[in-house]
Amino acid sequence: MATPAPFTLCRIRQNERVYFYALFRDPESGKRTNKKSVERLRTQLGIFSEKPISRRDEAIRICQQALEAGLIFARDEKILLREYLIEFYTWDESEYIRRRNTLSPGSIGKDYAHTRRNLITNHLVEHIKPNLLLSKVTLGIVEDLQYALVEQGAIGHSTINVIMGAVVAALREAQRRGKLSSTVVLELKHLEVMHKARGILSEEETARFLQFAKEQSERRIYLACLLALVTGMRSGELRALRVDALQGDMIVVDQAYADRAGVKPPKGKITRHVPCPPWLVAALEALAEENPYEGDHRLVFWSKRGGSFVSSHYFSSRFKEELARSQVLDEQGIQERNISFHSLRHMANTLLRGSIDEHLLRLTIGHSSVRLSDLYTHLSDRGLRSVALAQERTILTLLGSSNDVREAT
Repeated sequence: MATPAPFTLCRIRQNERVYFYALFRDPESGKRTNKKSVERLRTQLGIFSEKPISRRDEAIRICQQALEAGLIFARDEKILLREYLIEFYTWDESEYIRRRNTLSPGSIGKDYAHTRRNLITNHLVEHIKPNLLLSKVTLGIVEDLQYALVEQGAIGHSTINVIMGAVVAALREAQRRGKLSSTVVLELKHLEVMHKARGILSEEETARFLQFAKEQSERRIYLACLLALVTGMRSGELRALRVDALQGDMIVVDQAYADRAGVKPPKGKITRHVPCPPWLVAALEALAEENPYEGDHRLVFWSKRGGSFVSSHYFSSRFKEELARSQVLDEQGIQERNISFHSLRHMANTLLRGSIDEHLLRLTIGHSSVRLSDLYTHLSDRGLRSVALAQERTILTLLGSSNDVREAT
């Protein structure tokens, strides 16, 4: 007796287009499934194309691949939800991350994956039943996990939103790969978040702190604070700053540094050129030359432990230490006003706003908008000089006379 064909193709014409559908026969029960779109199966296989499937042999090949991949009759795989979520965000093991970065290089970074894996491991796993299978997940279960995190009260709503966003993304991929029923609705409401405004120092407080740092602080932390205030550079960009990025009266910001991703493009993945006073550039070059260690990077802010990249918390912790030591603010005041090293970047933005064109300000400080970033290539030297002039008038006046500043650096 002949074995029944594993599937039957249907060819349907609609609006001058041909669509292929397939009815699959369950090898165990002999029952046939409802008709399935072959183009939809193609997408579930990870084959992305806007070109319609017009040939029967191509439709047959897709159906065979779908059967082999287990998309049609996926048996109840013993995949535990706990293990699935952890593996999904494990850099060296995740098939999802590998595929995403192969198709779109750099779309998921090591630090992004590591952060989500840690959040899931440290906060969520304890609330997931040890024997809960991925295939048995429902919207109610996902909502219960969210509620458990809120009820526990160990982390804020913004962090819970990050965790649950990571969970939903992983579950949607499981649906796409046929490991979780596509009938499960995964629309989870985000928790309301009351963001604490990032504090900044007043101009008088900034002037007092910089005067103290110039006279009492280690020169490298003084220069780091000064550079962040003048240019609005982020701490990751300072960690990756090389000597060859210092160009007379300009700094080329083309990379940043993160602990796991290492050297990477700056936020927004756009190189920008930021005016910087020549005397400050010279002081940064001199600091780099003091590095007694050999290395390939030639860093400006080098670590005293081997001459390589400073730690991720170096600028933040040292800035707060020096700010408290200056008595401009005490530790409680720093915490209550939410002052951090990143506040210097916001201070630069605040002081420069109104002195230069808004688009030029965003491009100088570093904006993620591609449209604004594309505009940068058409800026004239006159536009960049206007930034330097604005720095002189609004920021550098806080440092006292030019001669005192040059002598201090």
